Amino acid sequence: MKRLIVVPLILLCLCCPVYAGDRVEQSADASPQGVVEVHNVRGDVSIIGWQQEQVKVSGTLDDLAEEFVFATQREKTVIKVKLPKDSSYHNRDGSNLKIQVPLGSKVLFNGVATDLQIKNIQGGVEINSVSGNLEVEGVSQNLSINSVSGKIMLKAISGDMALSTVSGDLDAKIVSRKVSVSGVSANLQLNLQEIEAASISNVSGDTQLQGVLIAGGKVRMSSVSGESIYYVDDNLSAKVSIETAPGGQIVNEYNESQPQVSFIQSQQLSFDVGQANSSVKMSTVSGKVGIKKVEKSKK
Repeated sequence: MKRLIVVPLILLCLCCPVYAGDRVEQSADASPQGVVEVHNVRGDVSIIGWQQEQVKVSGTLDDLAEEFVFATQREKTVIKVKLPKDSSYHNRDGSNLKIQVPLGSKVLFNGVATDLQIKNIQGGVEINSVSGNLEVEGVSQNLSINSVSGKIMLKAISGDMALSTVSGDLDAKIVSRKVSVSGVSANLQLNLQEIEAASISNVSGDTQLQGVLIAGGKVRMSSVSGESIYYVDDNLSAKVSIETAPGGQIVNEYNESQPQVSFIQSQQLSFDVGQANSSVKMSTVSGKVGIKKVEKSKK
C-alpha cells in the first residue's frame, strides 16, 4: 500500500543568481495587511501602495547584483538584492526598482546608498538608511526613520513619528500629533497641524517647529548650538519655560516678557499664556532658543 505524502505550500520563494543589470518582473499574492521587507544597498527604490492584494517588483537590478530574493508567505514578503561583500561601488549603477504593495501593508526598508520614495502606505513604515535621500508621503499609523545622512522630506504623515538623523536635513509637513525627532548637524523643519506631544533635540543645527499646541499638549525642545525656535499663533495657551546655559540666548517675540540673566550669564524665562493648559519647555547650551509668531516664520 502506497502512502500519500502531503506537503503544504507555505512559502513561495524566488532566490536565484542574476546577471549585472538584469531586469526583474515578479509578483505574488500577499495579505492586504501583511509585512513587506525590502533590502537594497544602492540605487533608487520606490514603494507604492495600491489596491491589489499582490506585491509586484519591476525594474533593473544593481550592476553588481549576485542574487535576487523574492520570498512571500502571504503575511510577509521579503525582497532583497544581494551584492558581493568585497564589492567596489564606484562607476557602477545601483538598482532601480518599483515595488507595489497592498495599501494596508507595513513596510520595512533597509538601505545604504539608496534614494527611497514611499507613498500611500496605511500599515506603518520603518526605514533604516545610511546615505540616501528619503521622500515619504501619505503614511498612516507609525513612521520610524533612522538615517545617517541624506535629505528627508515628509508629507501627509498621520501616525506617530519617530526620527533620528545625523547629518541630513528634514522638511516635514505632516498631520501627526505625536513626534520625536533627534538630529546631529542637521537642519530640522517641522510643520504640524496640531501638537499633542513633540520632543525635538538637535546638536549643531537649526530647528524650526510650527503647529497648534492642543489642550494638555507638550512641546520639549533642546539644543546644543544653532537656533531652536517654536513658531506659534495668537491662540497659544501654555506654561512656557525657557532656559540656557552660559553663552546661550533666549528669543521671545511672542510677548513683552524678558529673560532673567544670572551672574554666570545663563538665561531663564517663564510665563503663562491664556489658560496655561499645555506646556512648552525649551533649552539650549550655547545657541539661540525661543518663541516667535507664525507670521515671522520663513515659508
